[in-house]
Amino acid sequence: MRGIIVGILVVALIIAIIVFLWPAIMAALGAALGYWALRQLMMANSTGEKILYGVLIGVGGLIILSNLHGVLTVAIVVALLYFLTKNKRNTTNTNTFDY
Repeated sequence: MRGIIVGILVVALIIAIIVFLWPAIMAALGAALGYWALRQLMMANSTGEKILYGVLIGVGGLIILSNLHGVLTVAIVVALLYFLTKNKRNTTNTNTFDY
């Protein structure tokens, strides 16, 4: 089942990259900018820094909203990475006894 899902995601990713390459790049850049600014906002001490990082979060959000077709491609990439890294099979069976 995991292999089928990964296969479907790979095919969808290839199609999405061909169709939505530029919006995907812009949406990924907007997401990266927003995430970085959010992390910096949590560490900011002064009010000026907090305002700056808040504005950068807004700019990242607007970049994402202006490239909604690219969000589909970014979501496929995230799902593919999730299924390839986090969804590993447990190969050891604790219910069996080895002699």
